[in-house]
Amino acid sequence: MSLSSKSLKECLSNLVKEAHADYLYLPSFDHNLCEYVPRDDSLRIFITKFSGSVAEALVSKEGKIHLFVDGRYHEQADLECDPDLVVVEKVAYGTSLRSELLKKLKSKDKLAIIGERTPFALLSDVNGVKEENFISLEEGKTFDELGFRAPQYAGPLWQVTNINKDKFQSRSRECLNSSGEEVAFINALDTLSWVSGLRGSHLPYQGTFRGRAIMTLGELHIFVSKQQLEAAKEWGTVWRFFYESSEFDKIVRDLVKDKVVLLDERFSTLKNYWQLKSMVGESKLVRHSGYHAAWQAIKDETEIQFFRDSFEKSDKAIYEGLCHLIDHTRSGLAVTEKSFRDDVEKSYRKQGAKLQSFRTISGFGANSSIIHFGSPSDQKRLEEGELVLLDSGAIYEEGFATDCTRTIIPLGKPSKEQKLHYTLVLKGLVKVLMATFKVGTLGKELDELARGPLKAHGLNFSHGTGHGVGVNVHEAGYSITPFSEVPMTAGLVGSVEPGFYVPGVGGIRLENIVVVKKVAPDLLGFECLVHIGFWSDLIERNLLSQEEIDYLEGYEASCLDKGRSFSRYASDQLEK
Repeated sequence: MSLSSKSLKECLSNLVKEAHADYLYLPSFDHNLCEYVPRDDSLRIFITKFSGSVAEALVSKEGKIHLFVDGRYHEQADLECDPDLVVVEKVAYGTSLRSELLKKLKSKDKLAIIGERTPFALLSDVNGVKEENFISLEEGKTFDELGFRAPQYAGPLWQVTNINKDKFQSRSRECLNSSGEEVAFINALDTLSWVSGLRGSHLPYQGTFRGRAIMTLGELHIFVSKQQLEAAKEWGTVWRFFYESSEFDKIVRDLVKDKVVLLDERFSTLKNYWQLKSMVGESKLVRHSGYHAAWQAIKDETEIQFFRDSFEKSDKAIYEGLCHLIDHTRSGLAVTEKSFRDDVEKSYRKQGAKLQSFRTISGFGANSSIIHFGSPSDQKRLEEGELVLLDSGAIYEEGFATDCTRTIIPLGKPSKEQKLHYTLVLKGLVKVLMATFKVGTLGKELDELARGPLKAHGLNFSHGTGHGVGVNVHEAGYSITPFSEVPMTAGLVGSVEPGFYVPGVGGIRLENIVVVKKVAPDLLGFECLVHIGFWSDLIERNLLSQEEIDYLEGYEASCLDKGRSFSRYASDQLEK
């Protein structure tokens, strides 16, 4: 059933009023609070039509939706949302969306929620609404009233090669108190996949499988849907046990008896919290913030080699896709954004990709300015002088995500403005890649290096410079933003991706994934995992220092050696 905007507004208004609430929290999340919730499993996307992965939404008694989005999505939200139904609240980059949402609420306001899809953090946030002011709606009944059908995802699993009983037991000892008095509730899918050693390819853009788990010293008890159980049972072992989700209460009550239960506030729903609290009581429920990420953020040497192997394949796919675009358009063939996207993803499959690690961004011209552009057109053809932005990645049998962005101009000569902007973005990228820094350096200190060249010209970009990469393409534990207090340490894997965007004209982003490595006893630096050349016709050499030119020439030489330099297409080659 699809409701008109008027009918939808009335339905939403009735939901709030019938719950005797002042507002309804409209969740973007699934039961596991995934970042990349499948579009057909996000109630917020279904209701608002805004397809961005990050947003907060609040529905008033009148049925009006207040949609809070950050700078990455201002333009996209305006394009996708019906203004008669949705008020787009444009939040400044760096300001918490949830804090802006909570400003709408008065201390005595009642908030209707769907507990299975509402993050515990909504309750735990400073100045948040009180627990007694939450009114939990029945998920199935609410979905029926709105005409929403949540899909079921299930499919085969595979195991990464470095997980066995000894490896798991070592991990559980690192994560839990050695006394055996602690157990941990695991709800984040990437953590569940990491600790279990299992991966799946049935969830869009995630190498994970749906479930939740209780980890004890030496054992992992995993609860999955009835649809997933048969495929999962194949991987049961003497330390890895599978159950149907409906058995959660019965099994877990025995597992947590007389134990202290760790709960990660960032990756638990209110329903999770209420269930576990009823089993052990508040005093034995120890709330943490971010232990999921702390466990898996530091990669061991085997995992880093898995990344190297995966990026070698992704680099080939990206380079092949871009070369096809250049060759086809220069020979006079018409190429659309969609056909380009499809061609790139075909190249990934040739390299053995099990799935894309996120929705491929393939924007031509003005569409390249939409930071998370996810709707490539089968009508938009590449024209002379237009920028092409490709941001893509995949997951292979190694079980870790890849990510890379390149911007080029296949047809025609770039304008002075395009060359200036590209060079400033490249200069910021190189400054970070070249950097050596002390152990514990904060992400915000590196962010300033990336933004410095743009800011010197009065320019900036409204997204972070770097995010962690792991089982999924975004992982906590590594962060480069103007506000990041996350310290750098060896073994982290993440992105460096400055950009610059002119809405309606075009955008530039350049992204390499790096490993944080020790280069001296107390100094760190970066190892690049991406080896794909840059577009030399867009580079103004006189804006670069000699040190930056030397770095780029060395990098381009390594790309040429691997057969992934664009120098053969350039009229003004970077190499001497």
